[in-house]
Amino acid sequence: MRPIQLILMLFALVVGVLYFRRLRSRLVDRVVIFVLGLLAIIMVAQPEWATQVANFVGVGRGADLLTYVGISGLAFLWLRMYVRQRELEERLTELARHLALKRAEPPKRKAARRKKSAKP
Repeated sequence: MRPIQLILMLFALVVGVLYFRRLRSRLVDRVVIFVLGLLAIIMVAQPEWATQVANFVGVGRGADLLTYVGISGLAFLWLRMYVRQRELEERLTELARHLALKRAEPPKRKAARRKKSAKP
């Protein structure tokens, strides 16, 4: 086993452990992370398997296949985060509107208060 393989496998294990210990997530997310981590360790330990899979799907090298999959995965995650941010912005706007309406006072009260505070 080459040193880079050991480093990459340890990195995948550390990332997986940190994910499971620090982040709360849905069961589906945990399963996906576990499977991806397992696949990462397998592909690092047996790089020829990545090449065989790449040849099966019509890509020349395993490294190219992993690059394509990685870029596609990052694009998906970026899109998912963007959608989540938009949802949070919409919720924040709704909360701000609700709070503004709840704290709003009728115009007559404000005018009466101004008149009372203006008198010496």
